[in-house]
Amino acid sequence: MIFDKRPMAWIVVASLLASQGGCVTMSALMGQKRTATLDTHLLEAQGYSIPPGGMPSPVAPDPSGKPRVVLEVRVGERHLESIPLPLDRGMFIEELVQQAQLHDRFGNLNISIMRPNGAGKPPVRLEAAIDDKGKAKSVGQNYALQPGDHIIVVNDNRSSLERFIDKTFDR
Repeated sequence: MIFDKRPMAWIVVASLLASQGGCVTMSALMGQKRTATLDTHLLEAQGYSIPPGGMPSPVAPDPSGKPRVVLEVRVGERHLESIPLPLDRGMFIEELVQQAQLHDRFGNLNISIMRPNGAGKPPVRLEAAIDDKGKAKSVGQNYALQPGDHIIVVNDNRSSLERFIDKTFDR
């Protein structure tokens, strides 16, 4: 091997490795300056809405201060609605889907619940898959809704074959 015969090769390799302590980005190689903002164009193209600060707040809070959640339906065009939470009991994602009859109108649904996680922290994302009967495909995905939750509903665009395979192999 080359390192057995030439001890100087070890010194060259060690000095090269020691000088590369940081990560070099393509923008640095191309001479572009770094910006403080994150480029979210790809995420937005995939259907995510990420405003400055991380947590969407497209609907004004209720002036009475009663607990509410924001329902955002992204099937066809985007629809936003502020929904009050009951004060005497808990409300779950299945109940919201069935009351709004989303499963009747759109069939299988993929739901993301963006839950606030404190000031300055990104929201926690909870995923739920709802079948065409309005039931969560997994009992553990029937999340209880909390005030301030932002619920994003999208249509499950998988083909019948993909759904059959997932159902058969219980994924």
